[in-house]
Amino acid sequence: MSTLPVLVIDDNEFIRASMIKFLDANRFTVVGVASVSEAIDQLREHTYGLIITDILMPDTDGIELIDFIRNGEEPLRSIPIIAISGGGRAIDADTILTALEEKVDCILKKPFSKKELLEKTGLLLKKNNSGASSGHKAVTAD
Repeated sequence: MSTLPVLVIDDNEFIRASMIKFLDANRFTVVGVASVSEAIDQLREHTYGLIITDILMPDTDGIELIDFIRNGEEPLRSIPIIAISGGGRAIDADTILTALEEKVDCILKKPFSKKELLEKTGLLLKKNNSGASSGHKAVTAD
């Protein structure tokens, strides 16, 4: 497994804490933040092996974060991203996540299972460690 930590961004404290606790229990090193601005601060200071981000958040949406990452310099732009969303704000999760397929490596629609989260996290960290690039064509979890 990666020695680089996973960065989890979700404004919902319960969801964020649940993901952190679950991934930590499965031997991943995890850092969690509640906003895009906190995530950008983290990414400017530290290197991560994977980013898991919610899309709809109060301060700025996850799409801005994904654009920040994909438009950044290496190695930032190559960090695998899992986008998660349950929809909201008069738009459904399928529409939001479909729009991101070319920019992210995996899409998980809330509610997703712990098994899906674990499988996708392990797979993307392994790919990142081997230097393989997915070309950012998202794999949607069923």
